[in-house]
Amino acid sequence: MPTAKRKLWPIPDHVAADRIFDFDIYADSVAGGDVHSAHMALHQKAPDVFFTPRNGGHWMLTRYADVQKLMLNPESFSSADSFFPPDFAKFRIRLPPQDMDDPEHMRYRLLLMKFLAPKQVVLLESRIRELMTALIDNVVDKGGCEFMAEVSVPLPVKTFMSVMHMDLARYAQFVKWANGILAAESLWQRLPHFMRMTWYLKSLIKQRKKNPGDDPVSMLLAATVDGQRLSDKRVLEVCNLLFLAGLDTVTNAMTFIAKHLAENPAQQQRLRDHPEQIPAAIEELMRRYSFLNVPRRVAQDLEFNGIKMRKNDIVVASLSAASNDERTLSCPAMVDLDRPKSPHVAFNTGPHNCAGATLARLELRVFLEEWLARVPPFTVAENFRAQARGGPVMALERLDLRWQKKS
Repeated sequence: MPTAKRKLWPIPDHVAADRIFDFDIYADSVAGGDVHSAHMALHQKAPDVFFTPRNGGHWMLTRYADVQKLMLNPESFSSADSFFPPDFAKFRIRLPPQDMDDPEHMRYRLLLMKFLAPKQVVLLESRIRELMTALIDNVVDKGGCEFMAEVSVPLPVKTFMSVMHMDLARYAQFVKWANGILAAESLWQRLPHFMRMTWYLKSLIKQRKKNPGDDPVSMLLAATVDGQRLSDKRVLEVCNLLFLAGLDTVTNAMTFIAKHLAENPAQQQRLRDHPEQIPAAIEELMRRYSFLNVPRRVAQDLEFNGIKMRKNDIVVASLSAASNDERTLSCPAMVDLDRPKSPHVAFNTGPHNCAGATLARLELRVFLEEWLARVPPFTVAENFRAQARGGPVMALERLDLRWQKKS
């Protein structure tokens, strides 16, 4: 069902009339069931930098160079208190270090890199491959699956639980919470699932305080920032980020990639025949199907490309539009597996580039290597109609795949 447009907010006095363009990041993003086309169309329909009166009223950037400029200038465009949409501010949910500025941001980011650095992530490959193999075993003989429920949600959830040394017997609970968080269009719908996950993480923190191990929670509880131990509340906030960010990125990336390959059998076969090309293909596919809309808060009155912005204005960067900018590369709408370079901001850029990008790339590589090696040529199910979800994290609601059963 189409998403209804949200209410119009007043236009601030400092916004010039020629910079106003009505775009609802929820409703307009899902027009036609293709969020990427909706955002790429902004290059022709709207100014490069425009103000929309929807969702609290905010600026939007759609060009690669402008998004780079924004993200590389954290002194002017702050991550702190950049709540979007406005109802998020009511609960002030914290996700450090994502919602911090330097120097605090870097101090906490360095803590995450103790278990997200490449030399640590590579140790997880055998476990991720084991998880992916088990997921394929559950579906390969059925001749099809609902890909999100049976593959792209379980893999990052189980990976997260393995990284955190959690009891996989509670996997079904985590999937329920994950699906509830991902499928919700509003914070009010998401909140009950988020709170149940939070209650569990609180109990896990208490357990790790009594019996510490070599897991991230124990590491965070033992860590210090500026000579002070992290509070239980701050450890919980970091754990919330690890779960939510890792889940969104991998689930949506897997789903968009699987849909593309299902609809493009020649490229699917090419990667079957040449698995060594999978890492480069992931970069091109992530470029084409970037799906995040990242907010920043204007830290002080300023001009951006000659446009007046005021302190506390919200600026949202469309990473999908920026990664598909024809000013940066030719034929951006085409997935070109021979493209020499695939410049993109799917994992953001600047000091806040995704700390978990190495882990996400590993999960995506293992997924494609195992899926293409073991699952027969697959297509989108007949009569399947994609339903998309807009907002800060754009996604598909489901993906039905089919393939020939093995005799």
